[in-house]
Amino acid sequence: MPEDSLLARVRAALAPLDQPLALTSHDPLDEAKVRQTVNQAARSRVAATLRQLRAARGLSYDAIRTQTGLSQQLLYDVEYRDRRLTLAELRLLVTCYGVSVDDVLGVDIESQWSVESAPQRWQEGV
Repeated sequence: MPEDSLLARVRAALAPLDQPLALTSHDPLDEAKVRQTVNQAARSRVAATLRQLRAARGLSYDAIRTQTGLSQQLLYDVEYRDRRLTLAELRLLVTCYGVSVDDVLGVDIESQWSVESAPQRWQEGV
């Protein structure tokens, strides 16, 4: 099975989670709740993507632990218990799965936040 096909299927399965949220109020409490909901949805999406990539490659938690040095408990918590990943942990996992950070996050983080583009972003107000 080609890797592009697998990634396309994972993205298609997660597409419903990308629906934008509409704000109906500017109440700070509502805004905080919306931010919390968006953060939760983003973590859920990353967890689902990582879970599907691991399953698609037929890897056990033990095999991933051997390749990455990450504990089995950490891997389980990331996939099922809403544990946050550090960028270093995420990079270990994407290397193990043969995909990029951008593929898992659904954004082009490497080019958006590179050191070289910082002066340009500052001038553009990004």
